[in-house]
Amino acid sequence: MKKFLLLTFSLACAYFFTGYFSNTLLAIDGYAVASWPPSGIALASFLIWGRRALIGIILGALLTNLIHLDEAVDILHLNVFLQAVCVTLAATVQAWVGRHIIVNIIKAPLDLSSLKSSIQSLIVGGPLCCVIAASVGTSLLVLNKVIPAHAAFDNFIAWWIGDSIGVLIFTPLVLAAFNYSEMRHRLQVILPSLLIYTLISVSFYGAASVKKEKASQKQEAKVLAMQNAIAHKVDEITAHLGLLATFIASSENVTFNEFKHFTSKQLDYTQEIVAFEWVPYVPISNLKSFESAFNITNTDKFYVKEQSKDGSFLPVSERSFYYPVAYVNPLAGNEDVIGFDLASTSVRSTAINKAKILNELVLSEQIDLVQNNTKKGTLFLQPVFGDTSIESNFKGFAVVVVSLEKFSQSLLFDQNNLITTSFFDITTVNTKKPMYAANSDSLTLIKSYQLLIGKRMWQIELHEPVVRTSWLMYWLAQIVGMLFVWLLISFLISVTGTNIQIREQVAKQTRILRQEKQKADEASHIKGQFLANMSHEVRTPINGIKGLHYLALQQNDWQQARNYIEQADGALGVLLRVLNDVLDFSKMEAGKLDLIQEPINVGSLVDEVINLMQFEADVKSLTLNLDYDRATDLIIHTDSIRLKQVLLNLLNNAVKFTAQGCITLKVWQSKKMTYFSVNDTGIGINEKAQKQLFKPFSQADSSTSRQYGGTGLGLSICKKLVELMGGAIDLASYEGKGSTFTFSLPIISALPKAEQVDQQYNDIDVESLSFTNCKLLLVEDNLLNQYVANAILKTKGCIADIACDGFEAIEKLTEKSYDIVLMDIQMPRMDGLQATKVIRNELGLVDLPIIGLSANAHDVDVKKALTSGMDNYMTKPIDANTLFKILGHYLSNR
Repeated sequence: MKKFLLLTFSLACAYFFTGYFSNTLLAIDGYAVASWPPSGIALASFLIWGRRALIGIILGALLTNLIHLDEAVDILHLNVFLQAVCVTLAATVQAWVGRHIIVNIIKAPLDLSSLKSSIQSLIVGGPLCCVIAASVGTSLLVLNKVIPAHAAFDNFIAWWIGDSIGVLIFTPLVLAAFNYSEMRHRLQVILPSLLIYTLISVSFYGAASVKKEKASQKQEAKVLAMQNAIAHKVDEITAHLGLLATFIASSENVTFNEFKHFTSKQLDYTQEIVAFEWVPYVPISNLKSFESAFNITNTDKFYVKEQSKDGSFLPVSERSFYYPVAYVNPLAGNEDVIGFDLASTSVRSTAINKAKILNELVLSEQIDLVQNNTKKGTLFLQPVFGDTSIESNFKGFAVVVVSLEKFSQSLLFDQNNLITTSFFDITTVNTKKPMYAANSDSLTLIKSYQLLIGKRMWQIELHEPVVRTSWLMYWLAQIVGMLFVWLLISFLISVTGTNIQIREQVAKQTRILRQEKQKADEASHIKGQFLANMSHEVRTPINGIKGLHYLALQQNDWQQARNYIEQADGALGVLLRVLNDVLDFSKMEAGKLDLIQEPINVGSLVDEVINLMQFEADVKSLTLNLDYDRATDLIIHTDSIRLKQVLLNLLNNAVKFTAQGCITLKVWQSKKMTYFSVNDTGIGINEKAQKQLFKPFSQADSSTSRQYGGTGLGLSICKKLVELMGGAIDLASYEGKGSTFTFSLPIISALPKAEQVDQQYNDIDVESLSFTNCKLLLVEDNLLNQYVANAILKTKGCIADIACDGFEAIEKLTEKSYDIVLMDIQMPRMDGLQATKVIRNELGLVDLPIIGLSANAHDVDVKKALTSGMDNYMTKPIDANTLFKILGHYLSNR
């Protein structure tokens, strides 16, 4: 449970903090993040821990989505909370779907051992699956009016790219942190990647901060310019009003034309001034005379008037004094205001009284203009006195009617910066009266400040259109940088994976080499032991042969000498058996041992084997039994020579290792197999030795060869021969109780069938042969072999001509005709094979019998001899009777 809680807490923190810092460093306009690490962390977590990572991912995603709230209390709004929950679920489902596809569908888990499978999995878990969260998140932002509908596609692309790059970068990084077993492999991938990622993120943050700072400074400059322009406009209005007041104060009885001429120039410079007005002070006692004396050209009869509730004009009611509009410029459009008493309305009257009392500029509240009720304006009132500012010299008011709408428009035109101005009257505490408010639906407030003018407090708000800063190049540069990080990670993973594979391969090869070296050392030891055994096995019969020959030479009694020679011949048979074992093993190892099948009467074969072994069993007083049902008359198809060799080898071993008791050869047959077993009551074999027994050069232990002799090849040869014949051999033995060797052979063999070779000379009676008149050429380079062969031939009356090599043989054949040639194979200058080819091809002696003689007993050597043109082949040492039979066969045909 503790591990689960720790995992949940760690994943939630990792998701939240990487998301928080990504929003802080990389967010553009709040939502466009070129790399979103939490998406990669979520996918990697599901790949590593499966369902155990679910709660941690959900908590981390929910906290990350709540950091966009402006205030903490926004979480209490159902729509806001549901949006955060839905985006959290979408991000979680996205990561789980990616994990499911990678593991269960494409079945290419991110084990980082293969760059190809890693990239394939990342493409599926990244760009493909990241459509889920981007689609859900963008849809919710549009539905909740967080972003406008026209920005949905751009936001979707930004979201999708951010999640995709987050998967491409952080999924392999997290997997590298947990999948690599060695710390240096983790650091090799993680440290360079995080360093480059951090540098790119910080660089982008710095560049973005500089760009934002420049934009802020530019906006501040525009705001300052706008404030200065507003102050300048206000100063211009008050200056114009002051000039007009001074002009009227310094003149007596200013006429309308003079008033018009003076104010017309000022109107040319200002667009926000609707009209200039002269409003004289008229006590009630002077009202009649004022009305009768006032004469304005092109105007109807003048009278002082006020406005009724329905908007019509009436003569003024009686009051102590009046402030009628005497002059107005421009007159066009302002005719209705002539004679209008400003004191007839409370707003105007309040401003007038305050201006008179304070004797300074006073502004009125926002008013509906008399000349046009649909338009609004503000009155700038400047009191006018005579020479001295005393009430008796008070003349009236110079008035400027200002349209704040035109004021704002003129600022927009003059500054050409798309900043609009709104005016609010906040003179009354906690009251904000709009004087002119620009349409701010598509505008954003950039500055709000207060301005005191004419005893009134204005709040001025500056707005400008919502213009998104172009971050495209910055964003694309960030994406390129993140893709570079991904390529770096891919390269590092490839290098690390290759290094790991190489190290594993090297370690594997090292283990194999060590094993092979151990095997080679063991083989060297075994072969050394084998060579020692071979030396013993070869030297022992040679020593006997040499000693017996010496004894024979010392005897004058021929019969005793013959006895010694016969014993030496027996020792020679032992030596030949050793050499034959080595030769057979060499043939089998080279795959050059050819076996054939022929029908064999099992009863006859085992009788022959028992008869051959009976003498040796009798010498050791052992009972040799045959367990075979002769009534079955078993037949088996296999190689008779090799089957006899296996049986003799097993029986020889049984006799050798049995001091007393009996040896039993048992034969039986099933439907498909024939079974042979040799059981003895000898020394037995322990379990450890049994495992090595069928290997070449092996015996139960080294003392065995010393006590009983042998090369250690017998059982290995038996095993290989049985397997070549399609069978199997097995052993059951207990140390001190004897052994049982059992092998099986198929009744129907897969070996090639034996060819019927003409063996007529096998029936030749050697005793009746005589070669007295035979002309025979013996080609032999060894003097001893020349002497022995010639002596053997003389016993049958044949005197042979002798050639020492192939050249001498060809010379003799060109000088004299011969009945038969005995040709040695290996000779100096020209060997027997070359000489035979010359005899056949160049001399044309195609009918001359040539018999090859050689110590090489391999089948390939026999084939070479026959291919060169020889008629037959004999292996040294030469058996005299066999030689006589072959000579008798070929000479009888001439």
